Amino acid sequence: MIPGKRRPVGVGGEGARPLLLAASVFAAFAANAAGLFFGIAGVLPHLMYLPIVLAAYWYPRRGTLFSLALALGYLAMTLPFAGSDGELVVAALSRAAVFVAIGAVVSFLSCQLREQEGRYRGIFDNSEAGTFIISPEEAGLRIEEANYVGATLLGSTANDLVGEPMSRFLDDPGRWGEFGEKIRSRKAVYGYEATLHRVDGAAVRVLVSGGRFPDGRFVLTLVDITARKNAEDALREANTRLNKLGSLTRNDLMAAVSRLTERIAVGLRQFDDPAVRQFLEGLDGDVRLVQRRAEITRDYQDLGLRPPGWQPLQEVIREATSRLLLPGIVVRPWVERLEVFSDPMLDKVFSNLIENAARHGTTVSTVVITYQIRNDGLLIYVEDDGIGVPKTEKEKIFGYGAGGGGGLGLFLVREILSITGMTIRETGRPGEGARFVIHVPPDGYRIV
Repeated sequence: MIPGKRRPVGVGGEGARPLLLAASVFAAFAANAAGLFFGIAGVLPHLMYLPIVLAAYWYPRRGTLFSLALALGYLAMTLPFAGSDGELVVAALSRAAVFVAIGAVVSFLSCQLREQEGRYRGIFDNSEAGTFIISPEEAGLRIEEANYVGATLLGSTANDLVGEPMSRFLDDPGRWGEFGEKIRSRKAVYGYEATLHRVDGAAVRVLVSGGRFPDGRFVLTLVDITARKNAEDALREANTRLNKLGSLTRNDLMAAVSRLTERIAVGLRQFDDPAVRQFLEGLDGDVRLVQRRAEITRDYQDLGLRPPGWQPLQEVIREATSRLLLPGIVVRPWVERLEVFSDPMLDKVFSNLIENAARHGTTVSTVVITYQIRNDGLLIYVEDDGIGVPKTEKEKIFGYGAGGGGGLGLFLVREILSITGMTIRETGRPGEGARFVIHVPPDGYRIV
């Protein structure tokens, strides 16, 4: 038998309990009867505790009745020997009362223990996550117990997994060693991605959480994320291919636009007719609009392609500002220690907002970026001292093609922020400066 395998119910299990209980009752009564016969009544009654505790623990709902029956039996055996000795009668009655009290207390505690064990068993057996109890042994980690979902995840049965070394299913033992060290130091680890191998050799990608029991054993919960990770990989591959196709198409478009621009320039040099020149100049404006749109798609082709993450806002703003030409404009970010959970293109948000202030603010000399923590999340303020935004344009500026020349900057700012649930609006007063307010959800920021 594999070490740790469950033993069948029988001798040594629940089937042997009535026999052991009967033997303990017989031994306790026989010892007390012999003691009474030889005049020993002070020590041997303690032997009654053994069958009382066993009965109350094994059969908690009948433990109190059993202890009462045993106490009455003890009295029936002891009182005839006591005769008229009041001290012995009182001692026998006191012991009988203690027997019943001990039986009742042990029965109550055992019922509570069984109820908690039932809850644990229900959670363990019916969890939608694969759950394992892992025992650390000298030969390595071994599976002590597994639920149905866990066994199915590994392509086996719960009984067949008992006693199996965990290393049999590990893809990278070194990574699991790191996981074990984290559990020992932190006592619990959550959301750890790893790869296992099923019994048939197939790879399974799982999200692992674990905790350590006081006796050194581990409990592991495994959620199968193979399908999700495969879908993510497929989506990432599809996006890569689409980006490549988009890049090739954009390059062809830019080449065609460049040729068209050159031909328009030749036409402007060749023709002196005002009507023809006006037509060519208008055509040149349209071509340059197409060119700007194509350039913007190049900057934002990776939007949403990479997963969001925590980004230090002060560093993001400084990086974005370093790439801008801002003569006469000072940018003051006051967002130290603030991190925001956002798309990796967060720097484009602030470079666009700052560039928008420089381009359209006319009198802008300073851009200040601050934040405010509120009950519904966090607000980030981007304020300048320019001419502001007219009331009729406050929402239009975020529309597709809004702004002079058909720019897409603020439209894409809103799109980038919306990926992680953030919103943006303009709340400044016309003539006093623009004020963009970014709302971050409660779980989308942290102070470090």
